[in-house]
Amino acid sequence: MKKNRKIPLWTIPMVIAMATLTVWLRLTIVRTTYTITQTDKMISNMQHEREKASMRVSGLRSPRRLELLARTKFNLDQPRADQVVHLK
Repeated sequence: MKKNRKIPLWTIPMVIAMATLTVWLRLTIVRTTYTITQTDKMISNMQHEREKASMRVSGLRSPRRLELLARTKFNLDQPRADQVVHLK
């Protein structure tokens, strides 16, 4: 006795739909991963730029530089004792 088993007709479109869904999900994961990687790189670059800018600001605000700038560019000197005003 040999049983004759046939595949139901609805299984073929179902397998095709599942395969298509699997491929679509994988592509979505790849695109999302790529976007996350690019965003991480951008954040890292911005943090690096922020650190560089912070160091530049620190350098521009340094007392030694400000004193040199006051002497050379603005022709300023240390105040004399009679020029100092003490506040209470």
